[in-house]
Amino acid sequence: MRPRVRPAPLALLLLCLAAAPAFGVPVAGHLTSPTGTLPALTVYAWSLAGAKLHSVTTQIGQASFSLDLPPGRYYVFAAPLDPLAPAIYGAYTEFAECTHDAPRAACAEHGLRVLVVGRRALAGIDLTDWYLDDAVTRELDTILDRPAAPGESELAAPKFSEYPASAYAGARATTLAAGDEARLERDREPLTAALASNFNFAGRTVLVRIGCGDACETVALVDVATGRVAYPVLLSTLPPAPPCASGGALQFRRDSRLLTVTGISGTQQVTRYFAWDAEGGALRLVASLARPLDERCATSR
Repeated sequence: MRPRVRPAPLALLLLCLAAAPAFGVPVAGHLTSPTGTLPALTVYAWSLAGAKLHSVTTQIGQASFSLDLPPGRYYVFAAPLDPLAPAIYGAYTEFAECTHDAPRAACAEHGLRVLVVGRRALAGIDLTDWYLDDAVTRELDTILDRPAAPGESELAAPKFSEYPASAYAGARATTLAAGDEARLERDREPLTAALASNFNFAGRTVLVRIGCGDACETVALVDVATGRVAYPVLLSTLPPAPPCASGGALQFRRDSRLLTVTGISGTQQVTRYFAWDAEGGALRLVASLARPLDERCATSR
């Protein structure tokens, strides 16, 4: 009789792991809608440790959800499934948890609540708070890689269309006007070339960007009607392009007198809005808007 061979402990463990199903803990809760009619939703669970997104979709009118999650810590929230729907969110928040045991009037905190998933199924993870503040909404936009919806201050910021400039159709200067700026001689070649080129700012002006050393750039404005050159002090040294900005630090248009300069100040991204007075040859600061710097952009500096 041949002796029975017992498998090695490590081999036995690997065999058991291979045969075991993937582990997921059921998480369930109720769903509501601020309109009273439940649209189809995508329910998301964002892993705070692994930066991984889990999701499940629901049907129109479906008032509950269930999602299997590995153990960990999560933010749980929902958004309309329709890609044309507004970017709004219902979330598991302190408010949603508070209303389990207290009247709604007694619950005022709308911050995201961290869901801790262990080994046991969880219920009552209700996504019933659709009244999130701008900071929470921006955080969820970031998780989903969505462009942030504009807040009240951004909606009130000056628009290029509010400072229109008609295209100049008169006679053009053929030479640069004399001036007391010592930089005129130094920059004469690019400024003369600008005078003969198409205007790109404020209807009759050519904005010229001129290097001034390592990581330094200044701006000259050439009026094609008079040949006059201005070096606005407010644009004497442009900041580096802000992190995650697709358009760079300076924004301007040929059909508008408005230009914007965006840079970083501490933990904020600050945009300054200037209006150009061609007759007076001066820029005027009309507004300044500070936004929290996106965390991913802040870490890339």
